[in-house]
Amino acid sequence: MAQSKEEKNTKQRAYREANKEKLAAKRKIYREANKEKIRAISKVYGDAYYEANKEAIRAKHKAYYEANKEKIAAKDKAYYEANKEKLLSKKKAYKEANKEKIRAMHRSYYEANKEMLSVKAKTYRKANKEKCAAASKAYYEANKEKSALKSAKRKALKRKQVPVHLRDCPHEKKRLVEIYKLRTILSEATGVQHHVDHMWPLADGGPHWSGNLQVIPAEENLSKNASVCEDTKATIIKSLYTFESGRSI
Repeated sequence: MAQSKEEKNTKQRAYREANKEKLAAKRKIYREANKEKIRAISKVYGDAYYEANKEAIRAKHKAYYEANKEKIAAKDKAYYEANKEKLLSKKKAYKEANKEKIRAMHRSYYEANKEMLSVKAKTYRKANKEKCAAASKAYYEANKEKSALKSAKRKALKRKQVPVHLRDCPHEKKRLVEIYKLRTILSEATGVQHHVDHMWPLADGGPHWSGNLQVIPAEENLSKNASVCEDTKATIIKSLYTFESGRSI
C-alpha cells in the first residue's frame, strides 16, 4: 500500500531527528568541497531573490529586530567578548589597508552634514559640560606632545598671518594683549568660558590682527564653521589696509 504524503513527511522527520549529527557532518563535507560553486549559485539566485523581494525582506528583518532587540544585543555582546582580539585585529587591518578610502568617506559625510553635525555637537557639549571638560583634560594629559605640536602649528599660522606692517607695532601688540585680558575678565566674571575668536578664521586665510578678533562664549566659537561670507572678508580687508600703527585714516 502506497504511503500518504503525511506519512512520508513523518518518516523523513523521524529519520532526520535520529541522524542529526550524521546529516550535519555530510552537509559540512559537501560545503567544504563545493565552496565556490555554492557561493556562485547563492549570489545569482540570492541577488535575484533579494531584488524581487527587497521591501518584504527589509520589513521582515526590521520586525524581527524590533521584537528581539535585547536578545540580539546580548548575542552580539557575547560574540564580541569571545572574539575581541580577532575583531580588533581585523578592524585595525582594514583601517590600515583603506586609510584614504575611510578619510574620503568621512570628509564626504562631513561636507554633506555640516550643519546637522554642528548642531548635534553643540547640543551634546551643552548637555555634558563636565564630561567634555574632563575628557579634554584627560586627552591633554595623555597626549601632551600632540597637543603642544598642535598649539605650535597654530602659533606658526598666526605669525605667518600677522600683517607685515603690524608685525613689530607696539600699539598692535598692546591691543592684542588687551583683547586676551578681556577674554579672561569675561570668563571669570560670568563663569562662562570665553574664547578670542577670529571673525575671518585663520584656516580660511584670515589675518591675525586685532580688528579681526572678537571675544565670544567658547560654545559659540566651537559651533562656528571655519569659513566666513565674502562681505565680512571684504570689510576686514578694507579696514586692515586703511589701518596704520596707531590710528585709522
